[in-house]
Amino acid sequence: MGKLFKGLVKFTVAAAAVSGLAYVFKDQIKESEPYKKYEVDDKIKKVKTTLKEKMPAIFDNEADFVEEDALFEDLDLAAEDVERDYVSITPEAVVEDVKDAAKEVTDKVEEKVEEIKEAVEDATDDDDIPTINA
Repeated sequence: MGKLFKGLVKFTVAAAAVSGLAYVFKDQIKESEPYKKYEVDDKIKKVKTTLKEKMPAIFDNEADFVEEDALFEDLDLAAEDVERDYVSITPEAVVEDVKDAAKEVTDKVEEKVEEIKEAVEDATDDDDIPTINA
């Protein structure tokens, strides 16, 4: 069951990504040469009319259907009125942050080096090494 669920999730995510990209680039897709060459709009209209003929009960209430452009018209207008506050990241600020972080790391390394030096000196102290006089 786990593999099936994972596969379903992967497929859903991939389909959502492709759909999102298609929506974002819909104007460029409609202007593309293959879209015009294969008359996609005509084929979509043909499929819609075929569905209406074969399944009239679904399309009885055509007034309930909203065109795609009408769905997103309010969102587009709302997006134009939004004022955005952007945070600018200047290279100088980033450089300063990196320098501060590097200084902190360097200080920590120097402290550790001093600790190691003291430990080595304590370990090699001549008074602590036993000798045998012969």
